[in-house]
Amino acid sequence: MTRLHLPLALLLAALAPALARADDPAPASAAAAGAALRPYAVVYEFNAYGFSAGTVSLSLRQESPLEWTYVSKSQPRGLFQLVRSAARTVTSRMIIDQRGVRPLLSTDTEDGERAPQSEVHFDWTANRATGHVEGQAIDMELRPGVQDDLSAQVALIQALNTGQTPANLLVFDKSGIRDYSYTAVGEEKLSTPLGEVATLIYRSQRAKAPRSTRYWCAPALGYIPVRVEQRRLDKVEWTMNLRSLHRDSPQSSPALP
Repeated sequence: MTRLHLPLALLLAALAPALARADDPAPASAAAAGAALRPYAVVYEFNAYGFSAGTVSLSLRQESPLEWTYVSKSQPRGLFQLVRSAARTVTSRMIIDQRGVRPLLSTDTEDGERAPQSEVHFDWTANRATGHVEGQAIDMELRPGVQDDLSAQVALIQALNTGQTPANLLVFDKSGIRDYSYTAVGEEKLSTPLGEVATLIYRSQRAKAPRSTRYWCAPALGYIPVRVEQRRLDKVEWTMNLRSLHRDSPQSSPALP
């Protein structure tokens, strides 16, 4: 690996959609649109290719009745600290209203740098995404339902909490729009630091791609994933397993067991 970009688009690259299909009924009000969400902070153990690679911390906080912020911080461990750009913070500011989850601003900043390496603004009035991604200028037309890597996670959790079933996911990329399909593949009880947890398993995959990602979502925890796994064909490449979860103090750092 020349670079370890701890999966944001994978915790869930898939983790979730704009899942709502175009013909799904819209929530009755903006308040109803965000009603299923609760702020939280979660830490995952990240393992890659059989090695303990570090942790990924995610926190969701509500800024106003309609605006939310989701922050992901990756902290590499051991030899993975030598991997370029492994330690970074990715942030998504989004709006959740009767139109669903829509990203407003996405940034990606490497630790030690003051300015973000990527910054993309989503203008839903003009239907344009503008900014820059790793030195590449962005000015792209938006499609309805497009998410950034982090707002996609929120869209999935929101959809599951409101009784919708994941179908597909559109995720913004500097080269275009990535289209993922979602399939329910089973149920499993997992042993976690919170005890035994019942989960529903979803698989996300692009058409004809050799890689797929699975998410073990826990209904009792508001459908927050307690495990995420990426495979290339039948070989597991990396996993993320729940280490801690706080639901009431999302702005503080999660306590580690």
